[in-house]
Amino acid sequence: MPSKQRIVASTKVYSDECIYTWTIENYRLLKFKVGEQIESPKFGVGSDNKEYFNLHLYPEGWNKENAGYFSLFLTPITDSTKKPDKLVCRWTLSAINKKKVVRKSTLHHDFATTKFSGRGLNFYELKNIEELISSENTVTIQCELEVFKKYESSLDVDIINNKDQMNNKVKLDSLLLSEEFSDVKLITSDDNDIPAHKNILAVASPVFRAMFTHDMLENKGNSVEITDTPYNILVEMLRFIYTGDIVSTKTDTVLEILAVADKYQVDNLKIKCEKILSANLSTKNAIEILSASQKYDAMDLESNVHNFLKLNSKSIIDPEKMKKMTKPVLMKFLQSFSKE
Repeated sequence: MPSKQRIVASTKVYSDECIYTWTIENYRLLKFKVGEQIESPKFGVGSDNKEYFNLHLYPEGWNKENAGYFSLFLTPITDSTKKPDKLVCRWTLSAINKKKVVRKSTLHHDFATTKFSGRGLNFYELKNIEELISSENTVTIQCELEVFKKYESSLDVDIINNKDQMNNKVKLDSLLLSEEFSDVKLITSDDNDIPAHKNILAVASPVFRAMFTHDMLENKGNSVEITDTPYNILVEMLRFIYTGDIVSTKTDTVLEILAVADKYQVDNLKIKCEKILSANLSTKNAIEILSASQKYDAMDLESNVHNFLKLNSKSIIDPEKMKKMTKPVLMKFLQSFSKE
């Protein structure tokens, strides 16, 4: 029976967030006309390329049509020469009195579509304004703001085997790390012995096949010393050989699994690692993954990293990181931004 492809797509949305609290003291002393406003101090969101905002409060309403309401607006503060193409925000405004939320409202808006003017609402009817004013004569407004940064999408493709093949995988699963019928020991650097089966390893890895085929010293004692691979990484390689699965998908661990898969020429495991790493690409790990893709000749992974670098060049270029790159990695890195 032919195999099937299972294609799973994921999109991750990134944002910057903050919670801003503004308290106005001696509130009853304020005397405003309709359309007059009071502005909060500005606040910034994000660590890099901060976006700045402030709140605008119209104590008597922001125009004649909206008189009779305590009106509240969020307004971006932008440099006229550096206005972004999009400034999508989602924010929740809350009035708090003695730690109790008296009123809450959520808005969602792209400020670039309205020339970066403020966006708000008639937040509270003035006839009930005393409910917002504390016994200390303060009004407290809290703004929970989330600013969209970017999104990243990826595909993960797996092969779904036919029923008989799946049954075989289940049977092999019961042999993983089992002494039963094992005929070889893998000895790690910390003297942990891992029981395994020569036939299974030989089918999965040409390197193991060569070990067991030729009259090697290790073969005579039915043991193989593997001193350069941590115990947990070796177990993950065996898990894949016996079951087709990888338990850990953390980037650091998968990079180590990729290295051992390359050493023992377990090609399907390399492909699996490439897919996981491609799905987990971020501005923090892209350079490390690029280096690994070149070191272990993982061409599909390298291509995915290049595409990611092109889309995220401003966030990734770091002089300190570039100093630590080997010359081949640096050349490949720079090629990612060259015109095709």
